[in-house]
Amino acid sequence: MTFFNHYSAQDTLKTNHQKKYGLALSGGGAKGFAHIGLLNAIDSLQIKIDYITGTSMGGILGGLYAMGYTGKDLKSTIYEMNWDRILSNKIPYQKVNIEEKDEYDKYVIEFPIVRGIPTLPSSLIEGQYMGEVLNSLTFSAKHINDFSKLQIPVELTSSDIVNGGLIMQKKGSLPLAIRSTLAIPAAFSPVYIDGKLLVDGGLDRNFPVKEVKDMGADFVIGGYTGFRLFTKEEIENPLKMIYQTHAIRSVEDFKVQGKDTDVLVNFVTPLEDITTKDFKKYKKIIKIGEEETKKILPELVKVAEEQRRLGVVYDHKMLQEVKKPTVEIRYFNEDGTAIASEQEIESIKNLMNLETGTYHDAKTVNQSIDYVFGTRLYDKVYYTYTNSDSGLIMNVFVKKAKAGRFKLAPHYDNEQSVGIIVNYTYRDLLFTKSRLVATIDIAEKFKARLNLQKFIDRKNRVFISAETKYTSTNSNDIFFRLIGETAQGNAVIFPDYKYSNFMGGIGINYKISSGSAIGIGAEHNSELLKNSLNDIAKSLLEDYDPKLFSHSNQFLYLKYIQNSLNTRYYSKSGNHLHIGVRTYFNNHYNTYDLNKTQPGLDLYLNPEHDFYTMPEALTAIFINENFAWPVSKQLSLKFNGYLGRHFSSNKIPDENIPYIFLNQKFYTGGSEFNDDGMNPEFEGFRQKELPVNSIAKLGFAAQYNPFGKFYLTPSLSYGRISAELSGFDDGNSQNVFGYGINLGYFSVAGPINFSVSKNNLIDIWRYYFSIGFKF
Repeated sequence: MTFFNHYSAQDTLKTNHQKKYGLALSGGGAKGFAHIGLLNAIDSLQIKIDYITGTSMGGILGGLYAMGYTGKDLKSTIYEMNWDRILSNKIPYQKVNIEEKDEYDKYVIEFPIVRGIPTLPSSLIEGQYMGEVLNSLTFSAKHINDFSKLQIPVELTSSDIVNGGLIMQKKGSLPLAIRSTLAIPAAFSPVYIDGKLLVDGGLDRNFPVKEVKDMGADFVIGGYTGFRLFTKEEIENPLKMIYQTHAIRSVEDFKVQGKDTDVLVNFVTPLEDITTKDFKKYKKIIKIGEEETKKILPELVKVAEEQRRLGVVYDHKMLQEVKKPTVEIRYFNEDGTAIASEQEIESIKNLMNLETGTYHDAKTVNQSIDYVFGTRLYDKVYYTYTNSDSGLIMNVFVKKAKAGRFKLAPHYDNEQSVGIIVNYTYRDLLFTKSRLVATIDIAEKFKARLNLQKFIDRKNRVFISAETKYTSTNSNDIFFRLIGETAQGNAVIFPDYKYSNFMGGIGINYKISSGSAIGIGAEHNSELLKNSLNDIAKSLLEDYDPKLFSHSNQFLYLKYIQNSLNTRYYSKSGNHLHIGVRTYFNNHYNTYDLNKTQPGLDLYLNPEHDFYTMPEALTAIFINENFAWPVSKQLSLKFNGYLGRHFSSNKIPDENIPYIFLNQKFYTGGSEFNDDGMNPEFEGFRQKELPVNSIAKLGFAAQYNPFGKFYLTPSLSYGRISAELSGFDDGNSQNVFGYGINLGYFSVAGPINFSVSKNNLIDIWRYYFSIGFKF
């Protein structure tokens, strides 16, 4: 319907106070970005809009435009958004509370547990970060609970998914109303407002022209980015068939709404190759929107001219924030019911740490919400404001996460084995404010971990951690390999060794901040070294016994951990600092008569040889600092500094070497970051290949992200290692350096790494390949 059909003599007689102009923007998911072209044209021609209605993406843009944002502002906002984060349920790694970082972002698949059975989530995206973005963008309107009081009156469509029917959002929280109109069923979680469970208004009215006319608009400008009907051939695809069943109703409704639109930009045909989920194609979609809007520019020019003739004044400007104090904070479940547990309220209140009677800016409020969400106790945490005579009432809503979660992660690396990590996490199973984690690695090299954390104070600062862990790996110890080549006489046997470790410990920790904690505790540790030979090799040995060496001890520890890295893998900013002190005691060992079967290993492992002296009251201290500094969007410089030393109460004679058991050594090597404080990574060596008694190391890397999720990282490591406990200036110390380059890619299955490296001690190139997350 053209511009000229709707102008009449009666129209020209209307005054500025009589004739009102409405703007209706449809839904369409990512396709709705095309509305930016229309909004830019309205601004450039200075067309005054009196009323706005919007659905889904049209609701977002319409709601923000009603506050005073211009089309140019909205275009810049869309360009700056982190769409990967918006379209996921993940909180950034640096915002995860320190007690949760050990289990965060380590699994490919996660399923909530309902009545003991893994189930599919009710929706793909909870929209936590989207809510944060919307709250920030609308913060200056937080004191407005009647949308007719905005710079331009606006109404947003929603659909009641329980009872059915169109709900027009006219009052309440603007960001929450916007969030509800965007809640595409099964993609985004529904939103509770006034006791109703609401989803995308496109189910009932995708193009709300009637609604803007009901508001009082005499003349309607509309942008439509909605559905098209597939052809007979296209609907042979079953997914498109499902889409078509919903599209038919919407297309028929558009025909009716379109007839009541005076100036219409129909973006459907030029966007037919774009899907509702193509959010990352925002540049292309906005460009199409700008080009299509040019086609109806003459009609918009006539509207602008008509407004000038009628004396209509364009006064589009940004709503100014009224800095009112927060006088009260209330706490609710997502469905609007008050939280019954005073303990839970106190916990949330302590985490947020917001004082009443004072003004809080958007950054402060969002940060406080992140602290609560970072506990991982909730799938969603958000807030609204209610205006009052004395200030603002803040309403905090939480959606509790399912108590149990079932997780999976496949993995492979060429130094160990292929396997599947299976995890079961359950909260408050044995105690309130607790987390139980059970993990096994179903692989040739079996691993298992059972961990229990329990907060014991009212402010969730002090927590007990009890853990037992078993690991079985191929030993990469360089001395085993060197000794093994000569220990079997004339037999051509190059044995591999299997190293198993069992630990059990308990500690008490104090969370200094959301990203740091200090802890003390005690641990028992048992280790076993075994031959890992094939049947042919076994037949060549006399008196074959797979057991070679076993040892157990206990230690007391003190540790400090601080972690602000922005991601677990391929971090671009932040740091990870781990400081630890361990005091060992109660050593028990068995060499299984190695002096007869494998004398070379006996010489290496047996502390009773004359050239060894056993340190007494042995204490290990290590400092491990990893730092990432972003030079640009694509380039980050990384630094690693490590210092590991031992101290003893007795003096080791100059002619002797201090004997350190395997689980007390600093096992060095590997190109991937290792958060175990006793095992620093070092380019040019295999994982945990180089055992040393003391080490000082510096590492440098330049991580380049050329495009997408690919990372190219050349790196260099230099260290001074020693067989002594704490000295580097004696005859038993030497320099070591390594260098290499790593190609990484963060895939849906986890990080993929391929590295080539070399060191100055072993004149061969090392190749490492891995897929997936680590145990």
